[in-house]
Amino acid sequence: MRVAVIVRSLKIGGMERVAVNLSEAFADAGDESHLIYFKDKKRAFTPKNSVHFHHFNLDKALDLTVIGFVLKILAKLLSGIFRGTYFIYSGLLFAPVFKYKLNKLEKQYGKFDLIIMRGHGTFELVWPIKDERVVQMVESVFIKHGTPLNNFYIKCVYSDKNLAGVSSGVKEKIEEVLQITSVKAKTVNIVNNPLDIVDIRKKSHDYKPDINEDYIISVGRITPNKNISFLLESYKYARDNLSLTLPLVLVGDGHDMQNVKLIIKELHLESFVKTLGLLENPYPWIKHAKLFTLTSKAEGLPTVVLESLACETKIISTKSKGGVSDIMTGDLENYLVDFNTEEFAKKMVATIDEKKEWNFEKYIQKFQPATIVKQYKELYIH
Repeated sequence: MRVAVIVRSLKIGGMERVAVNLSEAFADAGDESHLIYFKDKKRAFTPKNSVHFHHFNLDKALDLTVIGFVLKILAKLLSGIFRGTYFIYSGLLFAPVFKYKLNKLEKQYGKFDLIIMRGHGTFELVWPIKDERVVQMVESVFIKHGTPLNNFYIKCVYSDKNLAGVSSGVKEKIEEVLQITSVKAKTVNIVNNPLDIVDIRKKSHDYKPDINEDYIISVGRITPNKNISFLLESYKYARDNLSLTLPLVLVGDGHDMQNVKLIIKELHLESFVKTLGLLENPYPWIKHAKLFTLTSKAEGLPTVVLESLACETKIISTKSKGGVSDIMTGDLENYLVDFNTEEFAKKMVATIDEKKEWNFEKYIQKFQPATIVKQYKELYIH
């Protein structure tokens, strides 16, 4: 089978990492796998050599034609006047360029049996494309809808398309949005993200974290949705009331970082919270942590939770909307906590202190790459 995995960019992020993992999963299964990306800025990931790797620079290809360059400038001017409409013009401009480059690639390698596009940022760029081989993987429960423009966006991006959510929570959100907007998709399914357990465990030994004591860790983009303020308040409560002495390590960056640093200062936690910024390989830090914490308000399917389990690090999480509950099943449900700082603090301390052995292999079994590849083939290859 010949498959293409398409993603907007390969900057540091869970979705981008999953795109690479998925392309490699198909290659490992013996399929001819291709990974295609559009934006080269801040590229952090490269698939292994068994994957055919392609950069479709849609902007440059469009600029090479005088009419394309002029139309792109016009599109930006119009989106400046009519805010939020750029996806309309960009899709109309970039879809033909994408189709041309894909046809050219297929002349070289042969036609693809399956084309998997990951994330709204990817498929909104080429939304006019109608191809039954395309599956649009929706990664997040945050799907803009409600206003006339946003509902038109859903019609453009979702209508008569094969859609799949990365978790049951995302699928439910897709179906809710389709009903509200009276848009009909071709199909709506669930396909979880694959977890490259072998690679994660290998990379977790790449270096020794620069710290000489046990610690708690949080890894992810620093955005309001990640709810780091809640984590800091819970951590403060645990230090003040539950005799917690372990430092807290924050790995990641984002537009909410300044606010997070301000809260650290306001809570007088400067001596106890270590901020590391973005790390291309955070796995050694995850592996050596006594506890991994996730405090998000909502998650599609949090890759970092799976990565923590692959590193055999205990985890607690808030009962966030979306896909956390797809991972935290069975006895892991005991480590899901309400959005209550006192309860979260108590669960942190209790989980660190407990002597119970965790069956990490059982928790990550259904996210094995071969299992996910099989799901795609059963759903979309007839």
